[in-house]
Amino acid sequence: MKPSHRTFALYTAFMLCITPAVFSQSGSDETIFGKGSNVISLGVGIGGAYTYYGDGYTSTPNFVISYDNGTFGNVGPGTISLGALFAYKGIAYSYTDFYSRYNYDQKWNYYILGVRSAYHLSIPSVPRFDPYIGIMLAYYDISYKETSTDPFFNVPGSPYYYYYSNSYASYMAFSLYIGARYFVSDHIGFWLELGYGYSNAALGISFKL
Repeated sequence: MKPSHRTFALYTAFMLCITPAVFSQSGSDETIFGKGSNVISLGVGIGGAYTYYGDGYTSTPNFVISYDNGTFGNVGPGTISLGALFAYKGIAYSYTDFYSRYNYDQKWNYYILGVRSAYHLSIPSVPRFDPYIGIMLAYYDISYKETSTDPFFNVPGSPYYYYYSNSYASYMAFSLYIGARYFVSDHIGFWLELGYGYSNAALGISFKL
């Protein structure tokens, strides 16, 4: 997948916002996310690499769980994290042929497993705020299944056999994301991420271990 213009626009806006802070703030161990920090995040998202619209389509939200470790501290005014992400999304499509009246049901399951790294900017004046920008390399696994009331839909030579024989190749891809967390206590916070790949926008709750 290639980054969209919208993603680069978000990246540019983020950098413009944090640049004044980069030059006016110094790193501090008092911020919520630093070297040695461990955070697990749970959430849901919308959009992403797999989005289908139209009559007959239904979809689950993008369910996501991620882990981030503050691996390299005192990198300029911030910390570099290493972590991982797992996401799932299910899509279904139901279609009834106008002439035969046979029903066809298609189901896709998308599993995304990624390793990622982000730069977390330390802002001592707002120690519970954790803005970050990162990159992820993920493996996208796609499973597909179709069922039908047509007794011959999986028989070679049947007019609808090509539906049954559809396959979707799994692949690996890079993606960019920007996000932020705000911790309401020393161990619980809320997060928001924007980007592309597993989701265009996702939010949820974070737990600092």
